[in-house]
Amino acid sequence: MREEIMQGIKTLLSLSSTLQDIPPRELLVGILYLSAEQRKTLRDAPDGFRRVAVETGRPVSQHLLDALMGMALIGTYAPYHETAFEVQRFALQQNWRLVTERLGDSRKHRPAWALFLKDGTAAVSIRGTDVEQSRGGDLFTDFDANAGGLPTCATGAAAHRGVLSAAQVLERELRPTLKVLAQAGYRIVLTGHSLGGAVAAVLLWLLRFGTDGERLDAPVTGIGYAVPSVVDLRTSEALRPYFTSLVNSMDAVPRLSPSALGRLARELRSCAAQSGADLDEDLNHYVERLSSVWAPRVRDGTPAPELPTVKTPTPHAADEEPHIWASHEEDEVDLYIPGNVVWLHRARGHLEAALVPCTAAPLRRLLLDKRMFEDHSARAIHQALRAVQARRDATVELPPWQKFSDAGEKCPCCGSRYEWMNTARSGKMRCHAMTNCRLCGLVVCVGCASSRRSIPEQGLDTGRVCDRCAWRGPPLPELGPLFGALAEANSDS
Repeated sequence: MREEIMQGIKTLLSLSSTLQDIPPRELLVGILYLSAEQRKTLRDAPDGFRRVAVETGRPVSQHLLDALMGMALIGTYAPYHETAFEVQRFALQQNWRLVTERLGDSRKHRPAWALFLKDGTAAVSIRGTDVEQSRGGDLFTDFDANAGGLPTCATGAAAHRGVLSAAQVLERELRPTLKVLAQAGYRIVLTGHSLGGAVAAVLLWLLRFGTDGERLDAPVTGIGYAVPSVVDLRTSEALRPYFTSLVNSMDAVPRLSPSALGRLARELRSCAAQSGADLDEDLNHYVERLSSVWAPRVRDGTPAPELPTVKTPTPHAADEEPHIWASHEEDEVDLYIPGNVVWLHRARGHLEAALVPCTAAPLRRLLLDKRMFEDHSARAIHQALRAVQARRDATVELPPWQKFSDAGEKCPCCGSRYEWMNTARSGKMRCHAMTNCRLCGLVVCVGCASSRRSIPEQGLDTGRVCDRCAWRGPPLPELGPLFGALAEANSDS
């Protein structure tokens, strides 16, 4: 089992009583085989995410992508540093200037923040969850999750209670300063990462729509990174003209809604119930391996003389793929990502960006992937934005990807079964031993895809490639004339 997935499940267990109610053995079996099933489903639809993005959203403009990249430093990274000096150091490198801050005093419902100025823009960056610097206070804000009513003119609007309480505290604290800046002609931008982005969205609501009839008479907009689902659908839709949330690929945090957690629990139970035969087979494989004193695995095949042909996608190929993101019934009371959603999604191993509604099916489902919490970090978000830009600047089309279901049983690079390295060798677990080469698109075993190289023409700083592509060179010239020319050159010298 991948360590990253198990760490992710531990985090989900701490947040969901529904998952805690699943018996441990049933939970472990469900995790083991559901992660494998989901991986195979995604690799059998290499353009599945792109299809959803096209059907439900639209491409992200270059202007918006530039704004997301330009705000990323102060929105996701700088406020997590312990001292104002370090925050200022990073800010000045990008021509921002730290004006004032409250980074050293955060607790429950009172997150840390910093105010930056640049070219007529005043940006308030609200720090996300930092257990150490807030002395545990941010966790209390995170877990205070019951929905509470937003005290505005919009009847029925609701938000995560802990986030709403934090936003109300910051509104009272920051309103006088923001009012002065607005009167001086500054554009006001609220930003933040994770919990900070969620507080920024609700704070923007309070400033724009007012508390007790008082509104900030100035244009206020916001950008949030990895923002969790913290408002009801009505509030999210109302925030669309003013607030943009970014979701990075497999990041689980924005998907942690009550309905998504409930659906994951049902999927785990169902998968565990249907995986009995696979579990028995894998247990027998473990016994066999133990009886051999865990002898090393070796390949037992030879490379295929001819490579399989990868089907080139046709204009109607997407219609032939299984639509894995069909909508499902939501809970009556549920929480959503606030405002517009910029979703960074993968298509054949590359990141693309689309502007989609908060109700898009991939944003309402949790996937057991190794990147489910890795993609939540500030560095991962910034790297993902750079990867999207690099792909836009790329000069070639992506090669078609072979589906896992079309790959047969043996790796074309070594001729051995894909799972030759694995101890667990059931059909479901095989997909953990398979991957696609970024150059040729073929499915190969993980052992034959240990090389990584830069593929600038595709916009990749580094990509996993198969051994055949990693060592491929130009056609070999005739050696006789070559060595004859070398000998003649040496005699002349």
